[in-house]
Amino acid sequence: MTALLQRYYRKPFIGIFAFVAVFLGTPLAHSVTVLIIDAVGKDNSYMVFLTLGAAAVGLLLYGTRKNDEVIGTTFGYVAGVLLWIGWASYSFKFHEFSLDLPMIARDETGSKLPMHLLFIQSSFGICVVTLLFFVFNKDSRCNAFRWIQRVCGLKVGEPDSGIGRNYCRITFLETVYVIWFCYSVSLFLGDGRFLGYNHPVTYAIVGLLAVWGVYLLYRLMKFTRVMAGIRYAIPTKSIFWIPFGEFAPKYGFYEEVWLHPAEYSGTMWAVLAVFVALIVGSGFLPQRRQAPAKA
Repeated sequence: MTALLQRYYRKPFIGIFAFVAVFLGTPLAHSVTVLIIDAVGKDNSYMVFLTLGAAAVGLLLYGTRKNDEVIGTTFGYVAGVLLWIGWASYSFKFHEFSLDLPMIARDETGSKLPMHLLFIQSSFGICVVTLLFFVFNKDSRCNAFRWIQRVCGLKVGEPDSGIGRNYCRITFLETVYVIWFCYSVSLFLGDGRFLGYNHPVTYAIVGLLAVWGVYLLYRLMKFTRVMAGIRYAIPTKSIFWIPFGEFAPKYGFYEEVWLHPAEYSGTMWAVLAVFVALIVGSGFLPQRRQAPAKA
């Protein structure tokens, strides 16, 4: 297995490897949520989601203490996804389930959505406010935050050395915030009170996001280190997912099979198998391949 993986350890395979591994986590997260609720019911699902979140905290603690790039990146990403669906997302679902809140209309066609998505959308302000911490952080390695700092002329000081960075903590925070931010953006775009799915401005924004997502994927194809690629794939996947994963099904291009895992069990089992193989396989690839530091 190691020899086979090393054979493809070069551009553009590293970027493809990282993108597919991270991309498949999103439909799997949706399917896991649906299966839990279908299996135990809305009234009993809280115990499963709380347990799932607790298990994710265990992964996060182990990955943070280990502070190894491979373990930190993979555990941080998996913990971020599981904590989002286990605690963060369910905290919004709880009120919908416990109060038996009805579906609500969201656009001019009368399309409806669960009430908990409205709660997620309303939390967007908190997401943006807390993101300001990272915008003004001189040690941020995020390309988006550093671009904002340059464009706005923010004098935040010289960054410290990247030696000793905790990859698990960084990857975990990136995963949660990227999911939170991009999920909220897609909800606002589809909300008829603001734009709606069939508004010309929505078409334009979704088109621009599609171009941006493809551009980020193109940049990802140039990566030569898989763990760095996985961290870069997290925002790349989320930008890519808005037009191709959220809006394309709404426009009738295909069905959201991940929301019906019982009907498409074979497909979702195959997705799970590929996801696990890629995440586990990433640990067998050569790590930290880069040019030596100049004297």
